[in-house]
Amino acid sequence: MGGISAIQNRVDERANPQSQTAGQEVFFKDGDQAFLTPVATGEENDLLLDEVHLYTYRSGNRWINLLKDDDVDASDVPDNIRPSHKFAFWAYVHDVMHTEKRFDDWEEVEGPQGKKMFVQHVNDFRVIPLGFGRSNYIWNQLVDVYNDWGALNKGVVRVKRTGTGMYDTSYTVTATARNTDVPAEKISEIAKLAGIKDYYKDRYGQVSQTTPSSEGVSLETEEVTLLDDDLFN
Repeated sequence: MGGISAIQNRVDERANPQSQTAGQEVFFKDGDQAFLTPVATGEENDLLLDEVHLYTYRSGNRWINLLKDDDVDASDVPDNIRPSHKFAFWAYVHDVMHTEKRFDDWEEVEGPQGKKMFVQHVNDFRVIPLGFGRSNYIWNQLVDVYNDWGALNKGVVRVKRTGTGMYDTSYTVTATARNTDVPAEKISEIAKLAGIKDYYKDRYGQVSQTTPSSEGVSLETEEVTLLDDDLFN
């Protein structure tokens, strides 16, 4: 079951010692920040926001990402590998700002304190996967946005990554005053988006899937990103 309330209940249960396709994810590098409008509302039974568990392990010369699910065969997962715990939601990503220019079509702009930034105009729907963070600090930021707005899809959210390693990486998820809506011609596509559980099952439901190629942050998957994020769950 998706939605803010359902996931929060499961977070609370885990915290209580008495209870227990083509890729469309956005993965962040140090300094990247995305401006996006969630299309998930966060309400009860919202299938566009959910939590997932993923095994990540090396097989030969490649990395395998495999969904932990009752319907997925995990017999090839090494015994010493534990799944990472993430939440993910669909959003309309307006643009992503980078500190390095990795593609020619990224627009150079002047950022805070005159720092050079490079804007990747995405203007499409993407899945935003994030670890819960220590003491659920990343998840709690999303819950704060939900509580402030009454629903996640009421405005533009900024997601930013700072840091590269095990001890210095952090994420911020904040509401912004930016007034940019999902284009009217894209609204009808929201109803066609797969639920997060179905997306991950289709994407990571078998070992034969290969690590996707890098096409900028909006479609990027790389072993360093996956391993770093796993450390903060």
